[in-house]
Amino acid sequence: MNSKNLILSSLAMIFFLFSFAFSIQTIYGHTEIQVGNYTIEGGWVEEPPLLNNLNNIVIGVFENDNPVRNAIKDLSISINYGGLSKKLNFVPSEESPGQYLADIIPSQLGTFSLNLKGTIGTQSINNDIQIEDIEDAKKLTFPLVSAEDSSNNRENIGNQIAPLMKDLSNQIDESTQEINTTKGILQQINEENNSIRSEIDKTNILSYIATGLGASAIVFVGFRQKIKRI
Repeated sequence: MNSKNLILSSLAMIFFLFSFAFSIQTIYGHTEIQVGNYTIEGGWVEEPPLLNNLNNIVIGVFENDNPVRNAIKDLSISINYGGLSKKLNFVPSEESPGQYLADIIPSQLGTFSLNLKGTIGTQSINNDIQIEDIEDAKKLTFPLVSAEDSSNNRENIGNQIAPLMKDLSNQIDESTQEINTTKGILQQINEENNSIRSEIDKTNILSYIATGLGASAIVFVGFRQKIKRI
């Protein structure tokens, strides 16, 4: 191979490696900052991050290319959008030492950033990390759902729910009728009990009167016999 071909081959290899590295950087859009001896990187786990889709913020902490375990125990990490801020709760990654994850669902398009405040070891930290912008999921959605399709879906759901709601309403009405019927029966039983008690009370009164009359008759007969003897 002559020197010209060797130079061309070398340039092609350099171009390929540069293109490959650029494509990796485009896909792996995490941002790195250097604070003292620590390299801190931050970004989204799923890229590109999509609107209203569950994602994770990942923070990686390294010292001389070595992952730092338990690095964020004294760090407060917030995600910022406009003038809003939310503190994130990170847990260590089970797959990658030195990396920490926090769940989040981005609800607005645009630019987000992370703020890290506290200490790593003896190193004070108060830095911001810019992370990739949130994109509209429509860029990757196929097929797109039109407003008419969405309206039809809602109508179909409504049509499916309507019979269930009607059946539930009928069951409630039947239960109400059964309750009212039961109340009527209980009321009738109570009235019958009261009537029986009244009859018993009347019977007792008549018994008392009959006993009294009987006693009076006995006294009267005795008194009459005594008069005859006289």
